[in-house]
Amino acid sequence: MTTVQHGTKITLAEYRAMDETDGGVWELVNGELYQMPPATIEHQLLIDFLVGAINFFTRALHPAPGLGFSNIGLAISELYAPTPDITYVRYENLHLTRGGFMEGIPEVVVEVLSSDRNRDLVMKRGWYAGAGVPEYWIIDPVNDSITILELSGSDYVDRAVLTRGDTLTTPAIPGFALPLEQLFGNPMRAQIGAR
Repeated sequence: MTTVQHGTKITLAEYRAMDETDGGVWELVNGELYQMPPATIEHQLLIDFLVGAINFFTRALHPAPGLGFSNIGLAISELYAPTPDITYVRYENLHLTRGGFMEGIPEVVVEVLSSDRNRDLVMKRGWYAGAGVPEYWIIDPVNDSITILELSGSDYVDRAVLTRGDTLTTPAIPGFALPLEQLFGNPMRAQIGAR
């Protein structure tokens, strides 16, 4: 196990070579290690449900068009390697995932808003757009909504803001359709006191 300090200067190669660290999830931000705050139970429930729904759908297809992963590092430049809550990778690009990292650009990244909303709404939006990620979904657990951002040139434009009564679909996963009442109305959220 590696002991690391928040703010430590490190190269992308050193970041890729890190083994399990004490203290959770770390991201490379402008060449420095940034420790992510622990996810809440509600945050994790939303991630687990959505990645499970994506993979349940894709694994039923032959061949599977791709897979969803939770919490794998995304090496988008020599200075930035964020860890999206969910990353969807097309089957033909699965070879780019190695040892907990993706070395290329996925089709979709998903972040669930946490207490540091600016990080997901502004900073990561810029990072993912700059890297050329075609779709960025932002899940807002307070308002039970998903904002679907689509890359247009070098920036994202809002394609849709979906709420409980809507169905999530995407051209990135043809045929996938998830009624968001299933995601946001998950009885386990109510049991933990979610809104």
